[in-house]
Amino acid sequence: MKSNYLLIVFLMLSTLGFAQGYDLSGVVKEKATGLTIPGANVQIKNTAIGTSTDFDGNFTLKKIPSGAVVVVSFIGFKTFEYKVTASKNNLDVIMDSDAKTLDEVVVIGYGSQKKREVTGAVSVIDSKTLEILKPVKIEQALQGTVAGVNVTTQSGSPGAALDIRIRGVGTNGTSGPTTIIDGYVGELGLLNPNDIESLTVLKDAQAAIYGTIGANGIILVTTKSGKKNSKARISYNTYAGFQEASKKLNLLNATEYALLLNESYANGGGAVQYPNVTGLGKGTNWQKEVMSTGVPIINHDMSVNGGSEKMTYAVSASHLDQNGIVGESKSGFLRNTARVALGADVTDRLKLKTNVIYTQFDRKTLSENGLGSVLFNALNVPATIAPRDADGNFTLVPITTGFGNEIINPLAQIDNTYNSYNFKKINGNFGLDYKVATGLVFASSIGFNTSNSKSRIFAKEVHYGGKVFDVVRSSVTQQTVNDNNYSFDAFLTYTKKVNDHNFVGTLGNTIFKEWGNSLTGTGYDVPNNEWAYADISLTTGILDAKTNASYAYDERRLSYFGRMQYDFKGKYLLSAMLRRDASTKFGPNNRVGYFPSFTAGWVISDEGFFGTDKKVNFMKLRASYGTLGNDQIPNNGYVGLLGGEATYVSNG
Repeated sequence: MKSNYLLIVFLMLSTLGFAQGYDLSGVVKEKATGLTIPGANVQIKNTAIGTSTDFDGNFTLKKIPSGAVVVVSFIGFKTFEYKVTASKNNLDVIMDSDAKTLDEVVVIGYGSQKKREVTGAVSVIDSKTLEILKPVKIEQALQGTVAGVNVTTQSGSPGAALDIRIRGVGTNGTSGPTTIIDGYVGELGLLNPNDIESLTVLKDAQAAIYGTIGANGIILVTTKSGKKNSKARISYNTYAGFQEASKKLNLLNATEYALLLNESYANGGGAVQYPNVTGLGKGTNWQKEVMSTGVPIINHDMSVNGGSEKMTYAVSASHLDQNGIVGESKSGFLRNTARVALGADVTDRLKLKTNVIYTQFDRKTLSENGLGSVLFNALNVPATIAPRDADGNFTLVPITTGFGNEIINPLAQIDNTYNSYNFKKINGNFGLDYKVATGLVFASSIGFNTSNSKSRIFAKEVHYGGKVFDVVRSSVTQQTVNDNNYSFDAFLTYTKKVNDHNFVGTLGNTIFKEWGNSLTGTGYDVPNNEWAYADISLTTGILDAKTNASYAYDERRLSYFGRMQYDFKGKYLLSAMLRRDASTKFGPNNRVGYFPSFTAGWVISDEGFFGTDKKVNFMKLRASYGTLGNDQIPNNGYVGLLGGEATYVSNG
């Protein structure tokens, strides 16, 4: 790992300060009415730690470091900040209304609306919130900030994927939301958080405009762009810190374990296993052995943006280097990104724009999540066993009763783990907006994704003392994967105002194609049994069984969609949508689906019976109904295949 450790040293004192924490409780209320605010976001600034207020406006945060800043935010109100001190553990948050936020424009898919006029379940995270949270991965910004969104992970290792669920699991197969980046399908987890202007989450029938990819919700990403008539603005940000496990499990030490085991054997009529219990002491703390402290993480981010009267530009790059708490460099993650966004007003009617993103990352992993993983072994190897023997070699865990045939020395396991994964991707879009006539705009864009990944896994010949994880013959498995897709969108938007009646109509189509292939192979007998020679081209042995595999796919989707929006004085709101999708992922007789939706809203606070001295500054009643679809299933899943393996039944 290559990092600037001097920067890390400067942050040592502030980082170690997190060891001393305070509990903070409070209630969030409106200033005008004194009513509590349920669902307000409560975050610790510059972290992903946070919560939401309950139905009564109450919240609790635990182990907040002294001097940290707690940020409270809610749509329609000004953000509230409080610096934590030891002298106050109960907080009354009084929030002022901010009518300006209700007039902000949010992206809703093939168009935009003012916040106050949105009729669907839509949540927005803006760049200000992202600057407060400073998430390592952008998915972390959704946790605790958007109602109904749950972000989980099956692993704490650097670079591990995060699972997002919007209002639970909506379908079989893929149950995560679809990400749309500036109008084209992309991957949320690959984006640099500092490149994002806003995240918009569509949670209900509002997502029907995306048809077969909208069943589990839609996350719309708007990336940052330059501002017109502004000088070049150069920004450089960096942060560095240390990582460690916040909590370890309370397990038996060597003496406690030996006493219980002796009692167990004695009760069964057997001989005690540890005659000299007093000499064991506390023994080995295996969690402490495998979990490092002071593990560095460092991030650099630089951007340049600006614009003239006719053009805008934004250029950025980032570098993230993070080692794992378990395994350190053996579970390290390194990510580099670069982005270029350009916009040009060619004429008063024609506007062009482009946005291209490059992402590259390297990741190493350890065995995790289940039987035989490093943490499984760290929790199951008794504290009576030392990490190394008298000769300095890793201690072998015996195969005797109580130790298990699958339990091995986790330090030896880490030392003998070798793998690498390299991923490269370029994606982006090219688009135009053309003003056909007054109120009529034609928009079109081409989006693309192309990626390549290469992985290498070395199974070193190693002896763990007769365990199931012994490797009697070295091997190396290599895989390469190529994935590509493109989309073409074209749609017309017509806006018309008749007195207090406002109409917006949208009509368009989308063409989407994806294709790719993969090749996997395994070679045996790696020269010198070393990682440096772990390449199939250098191996000298083979197996009689097949050791390679491949696949290829080619899928397409053709879509047509329409939407009509209406409002009267911005008070009575209606929206109707219909999308037709044809997907080759389904059989010939089941490829077409129709996805209608209807949404409505009533801004009650604009009614005359509220009076001029309003106790409630904004209240809206909304409802939605629609049909969503899902074609995120395996390619060629409708094709029935006959396996080539035969099974014979005999009587012996």
